[in-house]
Amino acid sequence: MVPGRNACYPGWTQEYAEYLMAETYGGASNKDFICVDGEVEMTNCNSALGEGGANLYHVENACDSLKCPPYISGCELTCAVCSHRR
Repeated sequence: MVPGRNACYPGWTQEYAEYLMAETYGGASNKDFICVDGEVEMTNCNSALGEGGANLYHVENACDSLKCPPYISGCELTCAVCSHRR
């Protein structure tokens, strides 16, 4: 997974690209970032939370953490999931 990009590096195959997501700041598992594709399916969040689930939120850039430009403060970060054969 390549955060902050919507395309893979040359020589890599793009599996999908969409948005970087994580649990809200202060959540139990907010250290895990995942790349969620545009075809994600929603479920009733009340049923998932009681079984160890988490609500996912888009990760937004802040210019004090990533260089602006090229990133824009407050914008959702993209990501790409790439594979490579040796």
